[in-house]
Amino acid sequence: MTSNDAKNEMLVTVLTDLAEICKKLTDNSAVPETLRVQARQFVAEFNSVAPYRGKGTAAQHAQGEARLVRIARFLPTVLQVQAEPRATVA
Repeated sequence: MTSNDAKNEMLVTVLTDLAEICKKLTDNSAVPETLRVQARQFVAEFNSVAPYRGKGTAAQHAQGEARLVRIARFLPTVLQVQAEPRATVA
């Protein structure tokens, strides 16, 4: 069985990595602006609570878990981006 501390650290690790993925999406010009805006919001939310890592209240912890779920549900929308076929050179 996993301890609460170990579980919390696991969730923080996943959330940190998801926030970094969102950061990379904000810098990618192939990502539509609407998705980049959402990704920026996730990064800003993450950055606003990052200083409390390991010291957060129960409410902040619950918000972090909810944020993790929201980002995880957001990421599949990147797969729905329509791409134009590559131009062939004659």
